[in-house]
Amino acid sequence: MQVLSTNRLFLCTWEESDFNHARRLWGDADVMAFLGGPLSDEKVREKMLAEMACQERHGVQYWPFFEKETDGFVGCCGLRPWAYTAPEGHEIGFHLVKDKWGRGYAFEVAQGVVRHAFQTLELPMLRAGHHPDHVNSKKILLKLGFEFVDAVFYKPTGLMHPTYQLKRKVAPSR
Repeated sequence: MQVLSTNRLFLCTWEESDFNHARRLWGDADVMAFLGGPLSDEKVREKMLAEMACQERHGVQYWPFFEKETDGFVGCCGLRPWAYTAPEGHEIGFHLVKDKWGRGYAFEVAQGVVRHAFQTLELPMLRAGHHPDHVNSKKILLKLGFEFVDAVFYKPTGLMHPTYQLKRKVAPSR
């Protein structure tokens, strides 16, 4: 099921048949370098099923996304409930397969998900975090307008990850 689209990309929900895409993403050492390392096939399946369960329970997930022009798999980007520190909210995240890096897809898809979160889902705020050494993720978050708020412990890496928030701008009532 397609969830949203941008100029060059479309996002849909994970399906059992997407396992090879999930393995290509979360099983890759380079993709997972800042996320605690590559996952085994069993852990990739668990992660994909957890995304599907998140969609079922909360209406959001880290949706897989594809190029409109080629239907080529690019990665995942989406939302999930923020589970680390107060205040509560939703976390945005994005992961891209290595051969799609450097094309501006991460910013484009994240911008589309932010728009969806604020305009369609009417969420009041988004949270995000990144590995302290992942400068590209930091640049994308800042370009989207996120502001640093604190650092939280991220168990898969064993490090404190900088975290950010972005509040929905509400038009003043007349």
